[in-house]
Amino acid sequence: LSVGSVLALSAAVTAAAILQWKLAVPAAAALGLATGLLCGAVTGAVSVAWRLPSFIVSLGMLEAVRGGAYLVTDSRTQYVGDAIAGLAAPWIGGVSSAFVLAVAIVIVGHLVLTRTVFGRHVVGIGTNEEAMRLAGIDPRPIRIAVFAVTGLLAGLGGLMQSARLEAADPNAGAGIELQVIAAVVIGGTSLMGGRGSVINTFFGVLIIAVLEAGLAQVGASEPAKRIITGAVIVAAVIIDTVRQRRAGAA
Repeated sequence: LSVGSVLALSAAVTAAAILQWKLAVPAAAALGLATGLLCGAVTGAVSVAWRLPSFIVSLGMLEAVRGGAYLVTDSRTQYVGDAIAGLAAPWIGGVSSAFVLAVAIVIVGHLVLTRTVFGRHVVGIGTNEEAMRLAGIDPRPIRIAVFAVTGLLAGLGGLMQSARLEAADPNAGAGIELQVIAAVVIGGTSLMGGRGSVINTFFGVLIIAVLEAGLAQVGASEPAKRIITGAVIVAAVIIDTVRQRRAGAA
């Protein structure tokens, strides 16, 4: 739930590193990514150490990290200018660098989840954490690693967004957790754990993006967009539940 706030804080730290601390762009970008990684690792560590529901911990981080973004930016949009615009510059054929990175991350994520021991452990923990523990696999470092990677990718998203806009907005990513949940559920990932696909999630993201673009084209208001997006999430969960019940009955 804190990915939007982590996105904003990572972008804010990158902008502060360039504007206030006079760091070079590569060093500032690395600092922004490290911020996202740290936020994710802290979320995972707190959840694991105290055996708290990750939902509650990430909800608390949503507010805490957003507050950090306001502090770093002094509650104002920080205009970086051309300093980091090169990170979002189109590549060969005018293809966005952000799109190329997204595709690369999807491919790597799919291979890790389906072809590596770590990926199988992740799926196994999502299916039955206690069974994995009894099998001799400690789920704690794996859970922390998943949260850390999530934070790192949220930080990368913040970096690319700030490069595209040439600015860091402390309100960036507000409400994006709803879109994330929608994309993941539409992509077929079970909210109960144990089943999911990075590639299908990518298609879920495309569906959400096309839905938003279509609603914008027809002039839908912001309340209408939220209502429709929420309805899509509920419908996806219902379809997933029905599919699981039918599979269980079979």
